[in-house]
Amino acid sequence: MKTSKVISLFALMAILLVPSARADKYASKAHKMMVSGTSTLHDWEAPAGTLSAKGDITINNTMLQAISSLNLTCGAKSIKSAKGEDMDEKIYEALKADEFPNITYTLSKVYSITKSGDEWVVETTGMLTIGGNARAVEMSVKAKIEADGDIVFTGTKKIKLSGFNLERPSAMLGMIKCGDDITLTFSLSMKKS
Repeated sequence: MKTSKVISLFALMAILLVPSARADKYASKAHKMMVSGTSTLHDWEAPAGTLSAKGDITINNTMLQAISSLNLTCGAKSIKSAKGEDMDEKIYEALKADEFPNITYTLSKVYSITKSGDEWVVETTGMLTIGGNARAVEMSVKAKIEADGDIVFTGTKKIKLSGFNLERPSAMLGMIKCGDDITLTFSLSMKKS
């Protein structure tokens, strides 16, 4: 009887003394996001001006342990091309930005988090919604924990406009047409909120 009480006491002390990792709330701090593609005339790219993010992330002793939630929102009309307003209007029309002003991503599952040098490789799947059409997308994202505790996610994802039931932008009565393949390249810095 005394032995079981001693074991129980040690077990309780171990539970109380071992620091447990818990998820902290994180929010976006800074971002860079580029949308790029091709057309029958030239390649093009357009940076996104707004990108907000919120998530629950577990970091313990500078080790990324879990991402239990992550939600991103990009204003569709914050995407501005260097080619000018005409190109912007074609992009907004293709994205159905008047009807669906936001592009969103909601993390569904993290398959793995693997250390690679001073970064972490995070294999995920989530729901990407563009123009009112949601699709599951798999992504491999790099994460780096900064000295100040911020976390920076970087990655690239290729998508097809047709995969989201979106029409390719065109000009000059269809003589110039955007390619179906679009590349999203991003860097997102998040801090504890």
